[in-house]
Amino acid sequence: MASEELLQRNYLDSGTLRGDTFGSYEHLSLGATSLGALVKAGVDVTLPSSHSYQATAYKPPVKPASLKPDAVYLQRRDNQLHPVAVGEHKKAGEFHGKTGPKKAIAAQEQALLSALALGAPVAFATDGTSTFYVDVAKSKLSGKLEQHSDTRSFSPAVLANLIHGDTGVAKDPTELAERVWQLIWHATKAEPKDCLLTFVEIFVLKFLSDNLKASILPKNLNFYHLIGDPADFKEQTGMTEIEYYVSHIRPKIKSIFPDNTISDDQQVAELFDLKTVVSKTSVINGFVFLQSGQQTHASYNTTFRSMIEAFNEFGPLTKIDPEFKLRLYETFLRRSARQQRLGQFFTPRNVVHPMVRMAQLSKLHEGSVVLDPAAGVGGFVLEPLMWKEALQGNLSIKSGKPSRKIRTVGLDVDSDLHILAKANMLLHIAELVRDPATTTASLNKAMAETFLLMDDNRTLGSLAHPPIEKVDAILTNPPYVTRGSAIYKETLKEASGTRNGKTLKQYYDGAGLGVEALFLRYISGALKPGGRAFVVVPQGLLNRTEPGPKQQLLDECNILASIQLPRGTFFNTAQKTYILVLERRHTIVDPRPEVLCGLARSIGETLDWRRRPTPEDNDLLEIADAFVQRDNGDSSAADASAVVKVVDASKFSSDNRWDIVRFWSDEELVSLGESAAPVDRLTFIDDTRASLEELQNDLTEARKEIEKLTAGATKSLSLADEGIFTVRSGTRITTKQIQDNPGEIFVYSCFKEAGIIKGKVSEEWLAKQKKRARGTPKDAPPTEPAFPLEEAPSVTVNANGASVGKVFVRPAGCLLTDDVIVVQPHAKANIDLDYLSVALQSAVTAGGFLYEAKLFATRVKELSVVAPVDESGNLDVEQQKRIASAVKRFEDIVSRLGELGRWSSEARVV
Repeated sequence: MASEELLQRNYLDSGTLRGDTFGSYEHLSLGATSLGALVKAGVDVTLPSSHSYQATAYKPPVKPASLKPDAVYLQRRDNQLHPVAVGEHKKAGEFHGKTGPKKAIAAQEQALLSALALGAPVAFATDGTSTFYVDVAKSKLSGKLEQHSDTRSFSPAVLANLIHGDTGVAKDPTELAERVWQLIWHATKAEPKDCLLTFVEIFVLKFLSDNLKASILPKNLNFYHLIGDPADFKEQTGMTEIEYYVSHIRPKIKSIFPDNTISDDQQVAELFDLKTVVSKTSVINGFVFLQSGQQTHASYNTTFRSMIEAFNEFGPLTKIDPEFKLRLYETFLRRSARQQRLGQFFTPRNVVHPMVRMAQLSKLHEGSVVLDPAAGVGGFVLEPLMWKEALQGNLSIKSGKPSRKIRTVGLDVDSDLHILAKANMLLHIAELVRDPATTTASLNKAMAETFLLMDDNRTLGSLAHPPIEKVDAILTNPPYVTRGSAIYKETLKEASGTRNGKTLKQYYDGAGLGVEALFLRYISGALKPGGRAFVVVPQGLLNRTEPGPKQQLLDECNILASIQLPRGTFFNTAQKTYILVLERRHTIVDPRPEVLCGLARSIGETLDWRRRPTPEDNDLLEIADAFVQRDNGDSSAADASAVVKVVDASKFSSDNRWDIVRFWSDEELVSLGESAAPVDRLTFIDDTRASLEELQNDLTEARKEIEKLTAGATKSLSLADEGIFTVRSGTRITTKQIQDNPGEIFVYSCFKEAGIIKGKVSEEWLAKQKKRARGTPKDAPPTEPAFPLEEAPSVTVNANGASVGKVFVRPAGCLLTDDVIVVQPHAKANIDLDYLSVALQSAVTAGGFLYEAKLFATRVKELSVVAPVDESGNLDVEQQKRIASAVKRFEDIVSRLGELGRWSSEARVV
């Protein structure tokens, strides 16, 4: 009996038809079950009475209901099973040999007829080595077999791509990255770099599972093997998913991308005076859930499964949004306040792109070398591959070997960054990874030739192997450290032997203070005559008064541009930074060109932790365009720009400052918003003294007032007391929902300032959005508002982002997001909201909440606030109001004091 097979394979164990988990789908492995029996078992379809396609090689039964496919794939929607694909599995090698083509056609027609009868959009036939995907709709329309071009082994990702037709459609996994970051961080409290390494490791697993053939990454060792019921998984494998990943899948990935891959490109080795170039690491090696060595703990399995499910819900990683490739690391930077160690090797892509544009890499001749000696995660090396005006299409695989028109090389001393850079490269060349002509060996060779781990000297890193006049273009953001930099000098003294004929101590002698100065020496010496370098440097390096290092640089290079970046451009420093553009001189008598000076106030995104795109506000891109046009003979853009000036090279001598603000007049700077008008010394003294005296008087009065108001009896109130307070999270609403439905309702979220809103949304749209009432059955109709407005004023505590713990008063009638915790005193509680905000802010600050990455309502309920009481012991609302007013005045004084400090530090005294 047909249903007997379904019983034998346990597809009816639950009382209803349920297939094996296949990603987001269900799989029935059949062969003896007819379509008619499947329909009786629960497949939601009405079978036709006759075939709608005339087969030429396959002889079908008279009625479609009698067809018996080898495999049927189903999607469960509203608890109904809908067919999405039919497969025919033939003996190994059956599609090859003399009769192979005819058998392949027959198998495809067999699958096609079943797919047409079931209404499935995909049909395929495979003999284990060759797989043919049939476009069901097109085949029915044309009356002949129409195939999809996909050549990958059948997998959930391939099925999803074929169903949706999105193999070539870029997907943006930014929300996935943020979701997984939260999962990892809350489970481990690990540093951002460790969270990033873990995310990238699972991302690589999913990416490889979606793009590599099963012959390379077997099904029992790919991502989708981890999907399904955890109890069934443990029964089958004897371990949890995370234990299986660590003991089975992870070693397989490392075997596909092994440590110690030797580069075949001898010219890369010769560039650094090395005998061979060996890539020492795999593409993964930073799994935060490892306890020691290669061991994990089953207690992490819940978090691990949540991560796997998040990736599975996202869908195939076959084509990745270029913007995500470029911003992946920013996602992890901006989600944590502890950015120092991660930020030190990261250049925002809104800086990388203009620098790559200025480099005009498409002009380079075949065989040229592009280098980043401090590559970090590889942005300057990889992003040119994304743009037509740079090096798009530069890398190809031919006959199992990588081929590059231009050699792109990135160096780093940190093995973790080296791993991230190699994984980053896989994402950037996703289409090449999927190409049938690409072998894993060729991918390993390509990565080994692109990213070099220079850690034989852990202090010097790439500085220990300077190339000499061999590089055509350098793009880099070297580290800048002056304190403790003496260790570099000591290490150089101890270095023995020569590199490229140079003794390191002599080569770097006179380079100046700080590791960034050593890198400038490295860069100027590495360039070929006519070669160019685009280097991010701190302003302090440009303004040092010691002439020796500047003259050494000028002896070898001309300065083509000096571009000031705005404060806050980089995640880990507020100091001003510059892009310095250099060109190697051919001879000592070469003329020195004029220098393009750029004053960038903006870089196309906000400079806070959110980094919201502002494409209409991008001085840096304007400056880059002016540089390129002027370099190609058109100075009109530079002449017309208010943020560009072209000055004589004599202004950049060894005795000059090399910053550029000095070339703008005071009036111009004021009009640009770059600085306040200058003030003479006597006026500065008088204004400052007057302000300080006023502040001192106000502070004295504030002290007296606050001491008096807070001297009386008080009472401690627990926020967990439900008789007084209601504490809850706000409502989840996305930025897109707000932007797509603009209106009049204010939406407040977790911003640093009280007046900043997430947006304004339509009240009419909000009223139409409903959700199922809590406690009702899953199939109950939605009746409750999905986005309830606040019925009464409340106090909120920021629960997320850089301003965690900030407390504000919010009005009734607004919408509060789930990035805040709402605290509402009951109407008869006799608590003034302004006072509550003051008292709650004190409690939050004292509790150390300002240093947490995210707050939850349960955490806030642990707090207590102190409130004044009258002689009868009752809460004194009037005293609360007086205290709140006094504290507000005190906060105004603090704000004025801060403004005075900023003004005095930025004032231009003449």
